Amino acid sequence: MSGTPHHDLDPRALRDRVTAPSAIDLPTVGEDLVWRPVTAADIDLILDLERAVGEVDHPRSLVLRDELEEEFADETFVPEHDAVIALDRDGRAVAYGSATAPSSPETIFWVELDGTVAPDRRGEGIGSALLAWQEARGLQHLASCESTLPGWLAVGADERATRAIRLLEAHGYERARWWLELERDLAAPLPELPSPSGVRFVPYDKEWAEPARSAWNDAFRDHWGTQPMTAAEWAAGDRLQASRPDLAVLALAPDESGGERVVGFVLVDVTPEEWPLRGGSFGYISSVGVRREARGQGLARAMLAHVLRTLRAEGLGRAVLDVDAESPTGALGLYQSLGFTVNDRSVSLVKRF
Repeated sequence: MSGTPHHDLDPRALRDRVTAPSAIDLPTVGEDLVWRPVTAADIDLILDLERAVGEVDHPRSLVLRDELEEEFADETFVPEHDAVIALDRDGRAVAYGSATAPSSPETIFWVELDGTVAPDRRGEGIGSALLAWQEARGLQHLASCESTLPGWLAVGADERATRAIRLLEAHGYERARWWLELERDLAAPLPELPSPSGVRFVPYDKEWAEPARSAWNDAFRDHWGTQPMTAAEWAAGDRLQASRPDLAVLALAPDESGGERVVGFVLVDVTPEEWPLRGGSFGYISSVGVRREARGQGLARAMLAHVLRTLRAEGLGRAVLDVDAESPTGALGLYQSLGFTVNDRSVSLVKRF
């Protein structure tokens, strides 16, 4: 690995702040392991590995096949260059890691590192070798950036993944942000709140995809680390089997042209495969947002109350969501006031350049 971290305000272009290797050798650790670049044909192997790892590191959530397929179809991800896999003599994947460049960096050139090692092969140095490869590829991504944006190598980890967190911290990663998973029992009394004056609620429909994406980008542009979502990324989310537009809600308000614009949204996923991990059915509220000019009217609270009642009418037992523990909009307090309680925590670890 090479490259020296710099302060985020360094005025030089990233390519001048980062020293990246011109070529990266595959890891060699593990006498019984074959390391090689990844192809889309490896998705099943990766999925099996992720499921085994999930039982230990994130036992209440699953990595789903169509999520991996969408990741591999993303034009910013070139698996042959951006990912590596290790197979044992039986052809089982025991390690997988990737380093993915951002698609639309605006305030941060954020390179996402995603890596994992089979639980029964930990403690052999595989994780360290994998991280070294990922960092080298991440540095190449950073060194390709001609802007003066801050450059980050970033990793997300459930707090249960203590071994991985220790490894990252030993290599200079800092705990930058905590995320909380909250849950709400839908059998408990639910509030019924009217929409603000002049605003009407409608289910999400693909005809509203672009206006909803625009609202999402506006709502989240003051949130930590968030970068604009591209049309391709939004469409990929719509294609996921878990996506439930019929349970989601958009808030529409009149615009200057006499039509309507999306000023708020609550999006919902439902993944029955995860229900046994939580002991019952639930809906996952994947995103809640309000355009900045529409804040302060109680819109988020009214939309959430509407969606909670919709989820209960669907026969679901609980609602689950994730929130930035330091959200600038006070989202945590809002969710707690609606009866959500904290279940799990995860952390973003960052190395800055």
